[in-house]
Amino acid sequence: KATPAPVCFDVGAHQGETVRCMARYFPDAVIHAFEPDPDNFAALQQAAKTFPQAKLYPLAMGDHPHRSKLIKTAFSMSNSLLPAVAAIKSEAHEKIGEVAINVTTLDQFCLEHKIETIDLLKTDCQGFDLRVLQGAAKLLSERRVKVIQCESLFVAEYEGQGWFYEILQFLTGMGYVPVSFGDPVRNANHEIMWSDVVFKPREPIQK
Repeated sequence: KATPAPVCFDVGAHQGETVRCMARYFPDAVIHAFEPDPDNFAALQQAAKTFPQAKLYPLAMGDHPHRSKLIKTAFSMSNSLLPAVAAIKSEAHEKIGEVAINVTTLDQFCLEHKIETIDLLKTDCQGFDLRVLQGAAKLLSERRVKVIQCESLFVAEYEGQGWFYEILQFLTGMGYVPVSFGDPVRNANHEIMWSDVVFKPREPIQK
């Protein structure tokens, strides 16, 4: 809140749930929200009408720019660039279609739009979060992302997904440390399935 006009990125914006929170807590923020699914993007546009500071893009983020197919599921929050693992017995992951989308990287986007710093980066990309972060390697290596909140998976949900331990290894290698865990979602065996994890740059050790 001490930052006058924080730059916030919402990667995997769905229908604007996080955009609403960002606008409420940071009314002077500049918000860049990314949602590749056309149906969700239309809902995001409706939700953002009262937030003129929100800039919306029908894009996905990844580790390299390319065209891909988004797998649409019965529960739109489970849409993913990755297929669900066969062991998942969930109606929410039932495939109902595919849609062609554009994928870019955070490094490329920020270069093209002359964005020097991201104050808050939120990712919620259904197993693709590690690749999103890998696509921000330059930004992260230069500590130009101040706070990261990313969804982290602890169980197999998508084929080729990034696991929490892989995200942890990647970000700690970039000089970031975990500082907070959201309320984890658990299965019937009380095992953690996923949780939002917040990272920030590592502070020098004070002696």
